Amino acid sequence: MLESSLDSLQNHALEQFSAWATEPQLTTRPQITQTLNQGSSHTAMLVVADDEASTRSYILRYCNRPSTPLGLSFGQEIACMKLANERGLAPKILWLDIDWQSMVIEFLDESGPVSYEELVALVRSIHSLPPELPPLNLQEQFEHYWQVAIERGHSTSALINPAEPALLSAIKALESESPVTCHNDLTPPNIRRRNQDLVAIDWEYAATGSPHFDMATLCCGWPGIDAGTFALEALGSRFSAQLLHIAIHLYATLNWNWHQAAGESPTCQQSPKTLLQRLEACL
Repeated sequence: MLESSLDSLQNHALEQFSAWATEPQLTTRPQITQTLNQGSSHTAMLVVADDEASTRSYILRYCNRPSTPLGLSFGQEIACMKLANERGLAPKILWLDIDWQSMVIEFLDESGPVSYEELVALVRSIHSLPPELPPLNLQEQFEHYWQVAIERGHSTSALINPAEPALLSAIKALESESPVTCHNDLTPPNIRRRNQDLVAIDWEYAATGSPHFDMATLCCGWPGIDAGTFALEALGSRFSAQLLHIAIHLYATLNWNWHQAAGESPTCQQSPKTLLQRLEACL
């Protein structure tokens, strides 16, 4: 994004402060104090402003243009955040601009240490949300990352082809289970606290989908957790050891292409061929 466009986007959000759904209403134009996160698809800024009683903090988040979004649609993320916020599971959206793909949300404290029981309860609460969102189409995500990675100059030999039979079979297996609302990115940085309760942020991959795939994405971000034990406790009677193994290795292949599309070094040390072989062994 050009600097002038970035300034325009930020100023547009700050100038709308009287329309922010804060209680009480802000009395001064907010100021950006620091960049909290600048990822492949969006940037989050810490903003402070005065109301009638005190100085408060907020988060301004906007899409990085002209970067190609790697998450799902912005509209879908907003719909899921609003649904989850009704249950206290997501930040409150205070201001929104669909055209600019930007929002202001409440500021939440870092989670600090998260207990095993708290994390299980958070997953169960998210999965209990009404499954009103569009379904997660894993095949489309594979194809999207494949195309973006090629556009970035990566050779097809360095990627995992979305047409691989093992991928198609694994996706079909996960689509056979009853779908639930999934966050699909519950890594430690995406968990905050409101008072003592855990709250999830960054819902850009949220969708209705496989609970086992949601477990795979979570356990990848919490390497100290035993995936089988955690998934059994979180999913209860829905748990399937085979589906969990399929989901874990399917996510590893998807994550490989995601890193190539995002221009980041893959965190996985295995080659694409090895990742596919491990997936095939689960089927």
